Amino acid sequence: MPLLAVDVGAGTQDILLYREDVPLEGSTKMVLPSPTLLIAGRIDRASLQSLDVFLEGPTMGGGSSTAAVMRHLKAGLKVYATPSAAATINDNLDRVAQMGVTIQEEPPAGAERIYTGDIDIPVLEEAFGLFDLDLPEDIAIAVQDHGFSPDRSNRLVRFEHLTEAIRAGGRIENFAFREPPKTMTRMLAVKEYLEPHGHKSILMDTGPAALFGAAMDPCFVDPGLIMNFGNGHTVAAILSEGRITALFEHHTSSLDPQKLRHFVSGLCDGTLNNSDIFDDGGHGAFIECVPGRLRSTLATGPRRDLFLQSGALKGAVAAAPAGDMMITGCIGLMEAWSRKDVLWR
Repeated sequence: MPLLAVDVGAGTQDILLYREDVPLEGSTKMVLPSPTLLIAGRIDRASLQSLDVFLEGPTMGGGSSTAAVMRHLKAGLKVYATPSAAATINDNLDRVAQMGVTIQEEPPAGAERIYTGDIDIPVLEEAFGLFDLDLPEDIAIAVQDHGFSPDRSNRLVRFEHLTEAIRAGGRIENFAFREPPKTMTRMLAVKEYLEPHGHKSILMDTGPAALFGAAMDPCFVDPGLIMNFGNGHTVAAILSEGRITALFEHHTSSLDPQKLRHFVSGLCDGTLNNSDIFDDGGHGAFIECVPGRLRSTLATGPRRDLFLQSGALKGAVAAAPAGDMMITGCIGLMEAWSRKDVLWR
């Protein structure tokens, strides 16, 4: 059966159309600007035209789009949003209103309407249709979900979910969902969007998707250390016998070679504490157990060269499963999809 795998990041959305009759390395692939960058660009163009904006659609990843909202408000222009779109900015809608966003269901006259969402099926159908390709029924999507946290740090809530998955077994199926937890509002928004379009979905977080995808590279020797250097976040994990047994997550922009070396050393020898990462502005660290000796170190992600070239990671190899680093997360999604019978129980 064919599969559409979509890895939605802070900078890009990486798309793989897998078909059993096509060699994986020859599969149809696209690397496109991420949805949050697209929304940010539309808001910025409205700002240049001195137009108010009305955001409507599902909750999605923020980052660039939220920054564009703040620029728009600072310019003295108005931002209106439906409750679901406003939750992209902050789970606490009272805080969103305090920022200056007017929350309402109907668009005001004259405002530029901007549609939110982490995936756009009609656009993908049109893009693939240009090459006589149909979208498959099964879609696997990775988004970075911080979890619903109106009154707590979303860094805490996000890492609690990752920790729970490791404690539940740490295997890929512990990080993949047919029915996401109710607190994972971004995953739920994607699932609820896809259902009326007739698609069955598997949802994952982008970090674990990239880690398990990189483990499919022939250079990975178990047990090993895998690091994904994303545009927004860096996640490092120890994988042993198909399980993530230790992990930390930080913001890529907050890391330098010396700091990275220190955190990786603590992860590998089991001395890294959650507070070491969280107090530095990252998400956290959790160590269940570490093997005595690691046999491989792999780095993936669009920012990996910044750290590979620095010499901070001795002996590290650049991972490129299926010959393409940019679809590492998609390969992880494929691996989760291959176990869909477990998820469909």
